[in-house]
Amino acid sequence: KEQTKNKKKIQQSRGFRIMAIGQFALQTAIYSRLNTDSTLTNTHGAGVYDEVQEGNSYPFVTIGEETAMDYSTKDVDGGEFTVTIHVWSQYKGSKETKTIMDRIHDLLHDYSLSVTGYNLINSRFEFSDIMRDPDGITRHGVMRFRATILGTS
Repeated sequence: KEQTKNKKKIQQSRGFRIMAIGQFALQTAIYSRLNTDSTLTNTHGAGVYDEVQEGNSYPFVTIGEETAMDYSTKDVDGGEFTVTIHVWSQYKGSKETKTIMDRIHDLLHDYSLSVTGYNLINSRFEFSDIMRDPDGITRHGVMRFRATILGTS
């Protein structure tokens, strides 16, 4: 850890800027926000995953695809991201999927996430879609959020 700090100081003193836009820090904050919400995990019974293991029970939520763009300033690193959240349910009809999606919206839209090493500028809901999977049983909800973060130093 100390060696990494020293390397960064040397590179900065030589005019190099270390780029870190915070992708994993943002994902960690989103996962924590969803996974620690008792309404989502207990009341709705939805597990929250980065990668689903075979045999998981329904319903569940996965943190999916992400796009990232540089949002850095002259002095501070940052990024603008779109993050896709997937909801999977085998409940007959779309009630369970919609209820879980409503909860996720409440948890992430305009909420001030604590992103380690960064200041969250904003977190906004962009769109959602619900479709029936080809198996004819599973409902698949897709939500996309846009978040912008800037480093704290």
